[in-house]
Amino acid sequence: MRLPPNRPNPLEGLQVLFTNHELLQREAYRPTAEDGGAVKKVGILGGGTAGWFTALALKAQLPWLEVTVIESPSIPIIGVGEASVPSLVAFLHHYLKLNVDEFVKEVQPTWKQGIRFEWGLPGDYVFQAPFDWEVNGIGMLGSMGETGNVSTFTLQSVLMARDVTPIIRINGQEQSLLHLQAFAYHLDNKRLVEYLRKTAVARGIVHLDCKVVDAKVIAPEGDDPDPHIGNLVADDGRTLEFDLYVDCSGFRSFLLEQKLGIEFHSYATSLFTDSALAFNSPHGGKLKPYTTARTMESGWCWNIPIVEDEHLGYVYSSAYCSDDEALAEAKKLWPKLSGERVVRFRSGRHDRLWVGNVYAIGNAYAFVEPLESTGLLMITRAITALVRAFPFGPERSVLRRFVNTTIGRDWDRLRFFLAAHYKFNKRSDSKFWTDVREKVDVSGMQEAIDIFQACGPLSLLPRAIRTQLNEVAGIYFYGLHGLDCILLGQKVPHPKLDREPPEGWRARRQLAVDFSRRALPQAEALKAVREHPEWMRQLVFNPQGWVAKMAPFL
Repeated sequence: MRLPPNRPNPLEGLQVLFTNHELLQREAYRPTAEDGGAVKKVGILGGGTAGWFTALALKAQLPWLEVTVIESPSIPIIGVGEASVPSLVAFLHHYLKLNVDEFVKEVQPTWKQGIRFEWGLPGDYVFQAPFDWEVNGIGMLGSMGETGNVSTFTLQSVLMARDVTPIIRINGQEQSLLHLQAFAYHLDNKRLVEYLRKTAVARGIVHLDCKVVDAKVIAPEGDDPDPHIGNLVADDGRTLEFDLYVDCSGFRSFLLEQKLGIEFHSYATSLFTDSALAFNSPHGGKLKPYTTARTMESGWCWNIPIVEDEHLGYVYSSAYCSDDEALAEAKKLWPKLSGERVVRFRSGRHDRLWVGNVYAIGNAYAFVEPLESTGLLMITRAITALVRAFPFGPERSVLRRFVNTTIGRDWDRLRFFLAAHYKFNKRSDSKFWTDVREKVDVSGMQEAIDIFQACGPLSLLPRAIRTQLNEVAGIYFYGLHGLDCILLGQKVPHPKLDREPPEGWRARRQLAVDFSRRALPQAEALKAVREHPEWMRQLVFNPQGWVAKMAPFL
């Protein structure tokens, strides 16, 4: 539906109406002592990002709940999921209600405008995957036709190519346009978790420092087909009892898998990697405004610029590469690397995330791999689904079935989106990559890929086909534009399509280039923000900015 300029969109009003109605409904629901079936006390097993995000969300959105986080110092936190997507900014500051001034000061995030892929073809070939790909401001086909590369088809992709940010300098004066250009955070995991923990305790969330060694399982009763957890047993002998248990125990999946026995479905036929060598390397003060994904011999390497240095991780398959071989390959590229550590993971999901009175979030339920920075995204998806389910009502088994189906579907779709990155990467002819290209399972996205190869970019197809394709292929979050960018970036063959006259595309691209010449590199931009803290408040709360517009849809 197209509306005349400046005319309000009635759908936006309806969204606000329904959002407010949902909030009022939650606020009005106050369980009483007589309401024996209500959830009043929630115990979260595990801290880390998943545990503290969950605790803060429940307290912010359902303030009548008693929330406890049980965290053992003897169980280390896996601190590798430090890149994010734009929705996290809205989640942190609108949904969790985290003070943006405090957050910037204590966590010291840097900015990510997308992913730079050193990927796809041999040699020095790279392509950008910006967050404004859906805007398509400069033209996907124009960029391909003029440059042979999709890397300059939006304003943000031009900014990324020049290593600059949406803070500009005109006549010696700096001006922030952050609220107009969606970006994500790069986060230091240790600082983030420490800040979340401190904020949660200040808001009345109970923090228990102990290790859970057992849990009492209650067999299904009555009409409810699921087993339940009766209580937790701590290593000091204490029993801990709650109405709802949230399993944020990471890959141990202590409650969901170990105690309730919920089956795990592997994604190994689509995602071959199972290990990550994480390490740091100096950046010399140059803070790139994007995540880099670089092809390696037996996988790929992420590069996340943090204030002090770069956080990197070689994601590889142990079937093709030993830990020592991975370290040796990394040292050739980053000879000053330090702090190296190996993390094992498995790609896949459990059959269900909500079983009885247990709800699993994060790695306790599912994991794909670090490509495309989806870990924090999927944690927030599971959290918002849980919050929306309150009050559960008497027919909880029906509600559980709905949530299990929708969240499981999203993970399965994500699996195949990531698999498409592997299927068409021809940068290396190592044994790992030749096997991946031949064997990787992309069946859940095969229809979309076939249509791309037969008809061209999916986002340029007629609207009715795009709508149906989104439903059938299920391209979650990144959408058709995102898949187009990945396929075009890897030069997947497709029919040549007519594009706009070159003069129009060149003129628009020149505007983007002129803008980028006034834009500041990230190190300078972050310094400017420290001198103008009101810019971050403007970013978060400007009603016309992208963060505020994204918030109602969480």
